[in-house]
Amino acid sequence: MAVEIELKFSALELSPKNKLRLHRYLGIVSLSFLFSRPFIILFQFPDIQNFEFFSAYIGRTGAIFGALAFITGGGLGKYLDEKKARVAEIHTILMLAGLTMQVPVLAEVKILLVPNLISYLGCVILIWGWILGRRVFINRKRILPF
Repeated sequence: MAVEIELKFSALELSPKNKLRLHRYLGIVSLSFLFSRPFIILFQFPDIQNFEFFSAYIGRTGAIFGALAFITGGGLGKYLDEKKARVAEIHTILMLAGLTMQVPVLAEVKILLVPNLISYLGCVILIWGWILGRRVFINRKRILPF
């Protein structure tokens, strides 16, 4: 019985390539939600009812996808050489720092100035971390400026 259960879980395991793809897609979805939240607040429309709730839910959804991207990225470092592993560590630290800077805004439903400024700074750190993450696994099919 235990052997059957163990075999079933091993069949659900992702290959490193698919795990990297899942990590990338979850990260892109997370960043798109997290980046849209502060800019929705910046260009808020007075006609939308419950605008604060809408922007808070967008940000919270992005944070959940960010946590899932962090979980799926775990273990990918064992496929890297020493130099790329350092870049991947810095990428992880910056992404977690940027995600952490989103927490004060996501905890409140009201739109406040100081947490929003912290959130914008967190978005800059997230962009910087994303650029470093792109340098870890170079995709030769696409040419990017960084």
